[in-house]
Amino acid sequence: MLAGIGGAWPILLGGQTHWTLGLVATLISFSSIIAADTCAFISGKAFGRTPLTSISPKKTWEGTIVGLGGCIASVILSKIFSWPASLLSAIAFGILNFFGSIFGDLTESMIKRDAGVKDSGSLIPGHGGILDRVDSYIFTGALAYSFVKIIRPLYGV
Repeated sequence: MLAGIGGAWPILLGGQTHWTLGLVATLISFSSIIAADTCAFISGKAFGRTPLTSISPKKTWEGTIVGLGGCIASVILSKIFSWPASLLSAIAFGILNFFGSIFGDLTESMIKRDAGVKDSGSLIPGHGGILDRVDSYIFTGALAYSFVKIIRPLYGV
């Protein structure tokens, strides 16, 4: 359900038709990261048994797999509304967003562990600090840009 809400932003914002591909890709990236994080968190809490890595011990393989599914589902749903490309392109973009998201998250966790800090701040209580809210976007922006400017035109997806 949350993946669907995250991917329904074009309808919620009025279904604008004059948006650029870059804006659409950015908003889809944001919604897919939110869907991935939400799905991974909920499923990891409910079903998570197998730790993903020692860098971030609360992350589980179960949560990661469901997070990937949520990310792809969000992009596919966005494709139905406005992504001007094929279903294969939507799936590839979802996978790319997911890996950018998780690598950003794990990179931030590694930096915190190396610094001996549990949380990166107290601006947002209960969320580990502001870096925990933005870490998923670190690599995703560059990957989304590369996808839109290089991969889509090169392969026509």
